[in-house]
Amino acid sequence: MIIALNRCMSALYTIGFLKNMLFILPVLMLYYGYKGVSIGDFFLIQGFSQIMVFVFEIPTGYVADIFSRKKTIISGLIIWCLGYLCWILGSGFSYMLAGELCFGFAISLLSGTTEAYIYDLLKKRNKQGSFHKKMGKYSMMQDIGLLLATISGAIIYKIFGGDFTVWLCIITLVMAIIIMCFMPEVEEAKRVVADGKSKMKDILEISIKTIKNFEIRWLMIFSSIYGTLTLVLMWGLQAVMINRDVPVYLFGVILAINAFGRALWGGSAGKLFDNLGLNKILNLLILIVSIAIFSAVASIYVPYAFVFVCLGLMIVASGSVVPARIVSTTLINHQTKSDERATVLSVKSMVEKMGTAFGMIALKPLFDNLGVGDTFMITAILIIPIVLSANILKTFGCKK
Repeated sequence: MIIALNRCMSALYTIGFLKNMLFILPVLMLYYGYKGVSIGDFFLIQGFSQIMVFVFEIPTGYVADIFSRKKTIISGLIIWCLGYLCWILGSGFSYMLAGELCFGFAISLLSGTTEAYIYDLLKKRNKQGSFHKKMGKYSMMQDIGLLLATISGAIIYKIFGGDFTVWLCIITLVMAIIIMCFMPEVEEAKRVVADGKSKMKDILEISIKTIKNFEIRWLMIFSSIYGTLTLVLMWGLQAVMINRDVPVYLFGVILAINAFGRALWGGSAGKLFDNLGLNKILNLLILIVSIAIFSAVASIYVPYAFVFVCLGLMIVASGSVVPARIVSTTLINHQTKSDERATVLSVKSMVEKMGTAFGMIALKPLFDNLGVGDTFMITAILIIPIVLSANILKTFGCKK
């Protein structure tokens, strides 16, 4: 039995909730250590995972356009499960890398495709104008799932161990896969390639057209740089806690607050865009991330009690990537044809992952050789291109 169109968003909210029950996340660096991987190698592996996304992003988006967005999403969730199995079955750098590469491939299948699928489900009901609000709620449900997982993850890890915690992640993913199997296809959004035309040529034409579009290009650049900086802040939470000897049981609390903050950002993103418009949102985001990165630097030097203030500011800023991505994705969707949507959004995601991949790989020698404080100080340089790209968007286009 296929889920009715008017109930599809509720089903997708549930899928997003289950998919993000990442019980292992609040103790991920501890789990890596348990598996024999250093903090520096953790960031190196994360960078390789981002490269995996970069390599497969556009091809998987194109597959979703010409084949099936529903089946592409299901495939991504299955491969995510396989990544967790790699972690459970072995230890050491190679097994952890194999798992992260599976996650990277899964993300390439899901990113772009999920947003395109949601947009076209809404378009079937002439509700595409509410996309930014629906995406905000979808993001909020993902982060509520993350919130519950982070609250319980550290406790589960301490009592039952790391591999049991990862098995719980697999169980919730399987539940999401089952629900997704009952979602409808969006046949009218499938791309039909002209007879005799190479699919590779078709992919290149869409990608080049996307990059040449001035507004889309700068939306992608801003989203990429902003996403890289907020990702550093997110993972930097655990690095700061380890450096300042914060008790393990507080890892879950801090990450739970982070997930709660992201949920609030997701729930308010649509209203913020409606009430403030693009220019004021960009100004707000730049201010928040600037304060947070300098708080991250200060966290290493301030008295212990003030470390938690710095962590709080980092939490707020890392969650602000949610409205940044929702706004950029919404504006890009409104300029994109249905049969190219997943490919175009995959180009956007590819640009974002390219930035985060190089950023995460660069963090390995910085953390290993310079320490946490100096690494954040160097990372602060990214504020300059964020300001530049935001000013270009405000000056030349992307009007609400």
